[in-house]
Amino acid sequence: MRKVLIVDDEPSVRFVLGRTCERAGVPFEEAGSAEEARDKLRALGGGRNGVGLVLLDVRLPGDDGFKLLGEIGGRSDSPFIVVMTAEDTMRSAVEAMKRGAADYLGKPFDLARVEKLVRDLAAAEPEGANGHELPEPGGIEREIEPHAEPRRFSEIALPETLIGRSAAMIEVYKEIGRVARTEMTVLLMGESGTGKELVARAVHANSTRARGPFVTVNMAAIPKDLIESELYGHEKGSFTGAVERRPGKFELASGGTLFLDEIGEMPIELQAKLLRVLQEREVDRVGGTRPLPVDVRIVAATNADLARSVEEGRFRRDLYYRLAVVPIRLPPLREREGDVVLLARHFVAKYGEQLKGRPVAIARDAEPLLLSHPWPGNVRELQNVVQRALLKLAGPRVTAKDLSGLLPAATGQERGLNGLVESILDAPAPEGGRYHAALATLEAPLLAAALARTNGNQLRAAELLGMNRNTLRERMRALGMKSR
Repeated sequence: MRKVLIVDDEPSVRFVLGRTCERAGVPFEEAGSAEEARDKLRALGGGRNGVGLVLLDVRLPGDDGFKLLGEIGGRSDSPFIVVMTAEDTMRSAVEAMKRGAADYLGKPFDLARVEKLVRDLAAAEPEGANGHELPEPGGIEREIEPHAEPRRFSEIALPETLIGRSAAMIEVYKEIGRVARTEMTVLLMGESGTGKELVARAVHANSTRARGPFVTVNMAAIPKDLIESELYGHEKGSFTGAVERRPGKFELASGGTLFLDEIGEMPIELQAKLLRVLQEREVDRVGGTRPLPVDVRIVAATNADLARSVEEGRFRRDLYYRLAVVPIRLPPLREREGDVVLLARHFVAKYGEQLKGRPVAIARDAEPLLLSHPWPGNVRELQNVVQRALLKLAGPRVTAKDLSGLLPAATGQERGLNGLVESILDAPAPEGGRYHAALATLEAPLLAAALARTNGNQLRAAELLGMNRNTLRERMRALGMKSR
């Protein structure tokens, strides 16, 4: 049976993970440093009795876990590697997946999830035994250009506002890291304001094309009769007003990434030509006589249900499958537990300096208001609300009073709860269903109200809610609520 190698410099973590392996009936080895892990991997090797899974902490004495991951990850013969870190950030998640990790776990991690990974290892045979392998998480094969190295984080600029530590966003970060190593076409799906362009830029910035151009086209903003010229370019005199030759967006993006935003708005009669361009990797300028080769990676985005559009005959099925090689769903803000306050603090810090010329913070009494609002406009709405509040701000903190007039659905006693419920029922069904989405939305303001009523006394607030104090603290941490 293949073994688990636990690599962590904390003996207590190795102990807990070791007991998890024992419960799953899987043998394990331990290493407290990257160097010790290298020795164990060399000694144990692969195959039926070698190492099949590595649980790897990224913060290790000497060489860090990322360096070790870069050495052993991403090869066809490498064990499956699950990165563990206390830093639930975009950078660490994307970096881990880029370097060949199969999964990413934030600390404190879910031991049930770890045990499932270990049991999956026990249930699978190594390649060559019965011809079975552990499946690649996320369904993305490890297709990496043989001579291309992704750029390191020190060399690239990631989108500063792609912020969040919720489980939903960590999954997005992992997908960014997985797909950035490939040339696959990506389809980003999500409501307006969820940050689709930021994710597209992150995919580009982490890819082998990062030094090339990133070109954006908003399909909804281009008149129908100009779409072909905009995308593929035109020759001089090809139509009225074409006074000179003009390259299209595909040519301008050559060597880089072309972001096709609102792709669902493209008229169906123009979709066949786009499909041919994606298949043949060449474009015909309007009025041109010969095709021009283009080297472009496509990332498309939509806030529409493209699958439904296909069934209704408004979007070509073959184009849909050509675009949705790797679909990534961006969660709405109401599903991002703990991220609302985190994002609000970021926007207040950023725009406070710009608009007020001094540091600005969010007052504690504003947090329940932020958490109770359903944010139908998602991150963009939150950003706009913060900016409007700062314009009128006189003091050093954004308070509940500053926000109350900007969030009527969350503050009107008569409309508040009903409006929240209606918005959840009207929105597309999230993963896990509307019932759990409603509970997640209501939990934060309930905890905040209990704490406010007890003047921040967590023990009394827990008693008021009928839970123990440790549970209250865990939920506060998950929701991004600070202790007083």
